[in-house]
Amino acid sequence: MKLLVLKVGRTKDRRVSALAENYLRRIRPPGMTAVESVPDIAAASSSGSLEREGQELLRRVRPRDRVILLREDGEEFDSLAFASFIAEELEGVAGRLLLVIGGPWGVSDALKQRANRGLSLSRMTLPHDLCFLFLAEQLYRAFSILQGTGYHH
Repeated sequence: MKLLVLKVGRTKDRRVSALAENYLRRIRPPGMTAVESVPDIAAASSSGSLEREGQELLRRVRPRDRVILLREDGEEFDSLAFASFIAEELEGVAGRLLLVIGGPWGVSDALKQRANRGLSLSRMTLPHDLCFLFLAEQLYRAFSILQGTGYHH
């Protein structure tokens, strides 16, 4: 596995989860992508949740990993540019390429500092479940573009 989607919480709607997982399973070569989730952490304050979730996410980041943080103010791409972005990132990474979806309160400052780049799927705020689904579809589309399979036209 070279690309890891790392996210906070489980997808609550099984239909959304099934759609996202279907897109990721269709990426070739098999085993190129994986998904890991850290638990939602309920705390007395949003800052407490944010910090503890950040610690859980950072525990899964290895020193050679390249971390792309999904955030509202990150870089935006159209699908062709996103495919090129993914190809370049995968070529240049010594470890894994991590695409990180934070929790409902965002991500900790420590995770922001560890991130190599920011990526935005939309300037609009998206629920985490839909963010995961949209990212999965765009990853499938990107790999399809790179392989010339005709999914994107």
